[in-house]
Amino acid sequence: MAAPSPYTAAVEMGYALLAACTPYNAWAHFQELQKNQWLSPEDARALRWARLQAILRHSRENIAFYRQLWQAHGVDPRRFDSEKDLVDLPVVTKQLLSEAQRNNLFLLSRRRDYQFAHTSGTTGQRFRVPFTLAGFQKKYANHLRQMYASGWRLGMKSATIHYSGHNQFRGAYSGRAEDEEPFARVRETALSIAHRRRVLTPYHQPETGDDPQVKAWYEQLRDYRPYLLETMDYNLPLLKEYIERNGLPRLSIPKTFVLGTHSEALLARLEEFFSTEIYDRYSPHEIEGVAYACSVRRGMHIAIDCYHTEFLDEHDRPVAPEETGTIVVTDLDNDLMPLIRYRLGDVGHALAEPCSCGRGFPLMGQIDGRVRDLLDLRSGKKVAPARIADVLQDEPAVHLFQVVQYGDGAIVAHVVPCGGTLPVAVSERILVRLTNLLGPAERISVTPARHIRLEPNGKCSFVKKADPDTRAALPRRSGG
Repeated sequence: MAAPSPYTAAVEMGYALLAACTPYNAWAHFQELQKNQWLSPEDARALRWARLQAILRHSRENIAFYRQLWQAHGVDPRRFDSEKDLVDLPVVTKQLLSEAQRNNLFLLSRRRDYQFAHTSGTTGQRFRVPFTLAGFQKKYANHLRQMYASGWRLGMKSATIHYSGHNQFRGAYSGRAEDEEPFARVRETALSIAHRRRVLTPYHQPETGDDPQVKAWYEQLRDYRPYLLETMDYNLPLLKEYIERNGLPRLSIPKTFVLGTHSEALLARLEEFFSTEIYDRYSPHEIEGVAYACSVRRGMHIAIDCYHTEFLDEHDRPVAPEETGTIVVTDLDNDLMPLIRYRLGDVGHALAEPCSCGRGFPLMGQIDGRVRDLLDLRSGKKVAPARIADVLQDEPAVHLFQVVQYGDGAIVAHVVPCGGTLPVAVSERILVRLTNLLGPAERISVTPARHIRLEPNGKCSFVKKADPDTRAALPRRSGG
């Protein structure tokens, strides 16, 4: 590894001094996390089990919500012999936890030393999780570990294109005045000075097609030349298409974190076009740093020193590696409002093989989508959105798309083609591949579209299930 720049060395030294002399001790936690990832798999699992026992003991003794819930289910975690016994505990949801908050079962009314983080609402109900300053420092340390795994370090230029509903914008685009990051001033100071982060204006129109916004991204990235870019899954294709259509010089961005899922073919095209290495990470807003990619970039390392992550079937039983399941996470750090067997609303899968990098943490694949967007087939099976998205992302002639399953079961692939016209051969190939994937009994069609509608929070659902309230917010067809 090359020697750090003087600025990076100064920032890292400043973080170390803060950790030694103030409550802002994220650097000390980060140093510990950095060591943990190189533990042997056996030692890493032993650390996870010790921390699981501690949070279960704390929750039973101090958190009325869990004590009552577990008693009602006849489960006593003091009798558990290993992490496998966790399947006996009930899974909790955002709705259940929110109700417990309203009933003061976490005794938050007795404290004033916390601030709330809000989830984006993409997987359903928006949810608030409280953090103390100490807890926030641990989450920030998790974030740093993810970033450092890519080769980026404090003091190196970075930029971000968030979704419009991100709490950082304090409701400027969402209209929600309560939106704000916990300890916002501390966070913004760190990102500005230590991360040298430029926050670009997010895409805040209700649908794609806003060329002036993409033009502004291009010019800012061209002029600032960040080492690392964090962006949403649909932003890079927007930038690529804008640059090609206008004959502009390409951007070169050494490292990119894409918050979303891309097929291997699309990743290869984007990496070549932007001269970048694309990294993945799984960091829901309420539980930062669940999993992150290393330089090998074959899946994401599950941070088992901070989280216990499960992949469950419809009966809340574990699925085998490589099988898609609902993601359920236990946070080993948040003792203010513990999240124990917390259902996030996402689906994913564990990988069977370890990573060649030498880290002792197991791997998971890219996120397979959201539970609410699993497509229901006539055979009774469900299909994860990522498998469907792969079909369209593999096609170089496809700029953007949205596959929608309507209430009557019909599945329509709305495709925004590169160059404005969808070739017949491409449309037919997509139809054949979708039919092979979903089965001949499904009613599938492919239709060109001019734009793709975004979610109310500014994210894009490439594959979704329609309901009566969203039928009017579907992609507009070409010429419509």
